[in-house]
Amino acid sequence: MDLLPKPKQRTRQDGSFVPGLGCQIMLAPETAPGARLYAGMLRRAFADYAGLELDLNRGAARTGDIALTLDPALAADHYRLTVAPAGVTLAAGGDEALCNGVQTLCQLVQNHGAALPAQQILDWPDMANRGYYFDCSRGRVTTLAYLKTVADRLCRYKVNQWQLYIEHTYLFRDLSEAWRDDTPLTAAEILELDEYCAARHIELVPSLASFGHMYKILSTKTCCDLCELEDSEKIPFTYTYAGWHHTLNAANPDSLDFVIRLIDEYRSLFRTNKFNICDDETFDLGKGRSRDLAEKEGVQALYVRHVKALCEHIVAGGGIPQFWGDIMWRFPESCRELPPETICLNWGYLPDQRENEIRDIAASGITQYACPGCCGWNCWMPLLDYAYRNNRVMCHHARKYGAVGLLNTDWGDYGHINDPRLTIPGLLYGAAFAWNADPVPFEEINEAVSRLEWNDATGTLVGAMAALAHHEVFDWQHAVNWIESDDARRAELLAELDLTAVAGANAAVAEARAAALAAGPGMPVGQRDILQLICVVADGITLWNDIGAYLGTAPAPGEGEGPALAARLEHWFYRYRREWDKTSRQSGMPNLIRLMNAWADCLRGRAYGTVHVPGLRS
Repeated sequence: MDLLPKPKQRTRQDGSFVPGLGCQIMLAPETAPGARLYAGMLRRAFADYAGLELDLNRGAARTGDIALTLDPALAADHYRLTVAPAGVTLAAGGDEALCNGVQTLCQLVQNHGAALPAQQILDWPDMANRGYYFDCSRGRVTTLAYLKTVADRLCRYKVNQWQLYIEHTYLFRDLSEAWRDDTPLTAAEILELDEYCAARHIELVPSLASFGHMYKILSTKTCCDLCELEDSEKIPFTYTYAGWHHTLNAANPDSLDFVIRLIDEYRSLFRTNKFNICDDETFDLGKGRSRDLAEKEGVQALYVRHVKALCEHIVAGGGIPQFWGDIMWRFPESCRELPPETICLNWGYLPDQRENEIRDIAASGITQYACPGCCGWNCWMPLLDYAYRNNRVMCHHARKYGAVGLLNTDWGDYGHINDPRLTIPGLLYGAAFAWNADPVPFEEINEAVSRLEWNDATGTLVGAMAALAHHEVFDWQHAVNWIESDDARRAELLAELDLTAVAGANAAVAEARAAALAAGPGMPVGQRDILQLICVVADGITLWNDIGAYLGTAPAPGEGEGPALAARLEHWFYRYRREWDKTSRQSGMPNLIRLMNAWADCLRGRAYGTVHVPGLRS
């Protein structure tokens, strides 16, 4: 597999095209002014992978040229690429299709250099909306520079929709108490990113928590009265507590007005008419301040009324509302109460995700996206085999039940310790299957990702990354819960784990690490930095496994290997922070530093058992 996504129709022919001295990349007069950007991408591909500097021009192509043109006989989302010894012609039914065809041509240049094998490709997407969803709120706020590299990657693999998950990490004018200890995205940055994406045919869609998952906002003294649960502002931060589902009090009439103000302030930055209100996992609803009203009208009625009001507000402003379907799936008939423009985002992350959720929402008549995942949350190394299987099966369900889009999610629970560069394979699985749902074997697609994304001549890098997963015995969630719990709960947490598996797991990690490093000589110098990240992650998995094994021996505080493990942790975390800084702002890093310091202190016996660590609950 040398092209990703895999084209629909491809006919190989005899001969090849080799650009001559006078070869030019010719934009037909009818192409849009913005097509110059895609032509520039192709020009850079020839420079990077073939060592040729081709001129860029506009007008009629000659023999030996590379022609980029529009063909009204093609459907708007179709392109036809013809590579012949006498020249190359890329014809598209629309500007976005032209951009997509250029990405295919760029990949051919990357694979074959200056000598392009003769062939004809006719291609189009299975799903009109091919999306990526990135958590930018629960610990990790990436830099604008890194976000632009993501946009470039989405364009390259024909992903045309992107959402950044926001709870509080946008610089709202009236929410300074919520974002004051973060490094939030600003209006200027969102406006710049929106423009950058639009030029690449990526629809940047705003996504804002407006019912559940509002911990940071609802724990402020300014907004705590709107929280379903009382005293939210009095409880110190822990990852465990922040991970609970902090829900807006739907019985308070001020709640709706409050989130509408946030929505209106945020949506004005985007050129799209879509808006994701989220509204997922509202598990606190009816258990606190809204209990009386919930007992009278029912929790379902409270939920639907709030979602309906927000959707109606967005529609009244000419928008298309989206929301997560995990709550509504329990009573899908209520979807009929929502405006007909509404889109349900139907998520499910099992490797063999059942189809009944997609089926039942489809039966309600509401438009929906299928939403698989990159499966990297709460992991040092994403579970790439899970991500592959989940994306493949969810794309199958989407086609079977008429979903109009796919939104591949990349979450960051418990501080977003998973590095976004390691979820790139999972992102590309979604890109591949949203475009062409025909199955591609796991090993084959991993080889393609290795070669195309990291220029790995061996094609083995992503396979080694996949082999690194599933060896976290003392995993991140248990590590967080352990340090933030009392002794009784700590014993329960350790009892859930098979700590006898540590030795075998660490041996498997060492083998996968070595396999990743073996790919290094087949990679360009500028792209080997991924190997440093993989080594940091591999060492982290081994370290935390060893910490778990140490705890399982029930040592006295500070005895045995505890101090040595503390020193290992501090040295390893220094390296981890250097990797963090390559993509992300500080945002959630101070909380992560406090937790790591608490762990080191515990291993040295300075805070253990019933001793309280500042900022943590025991």
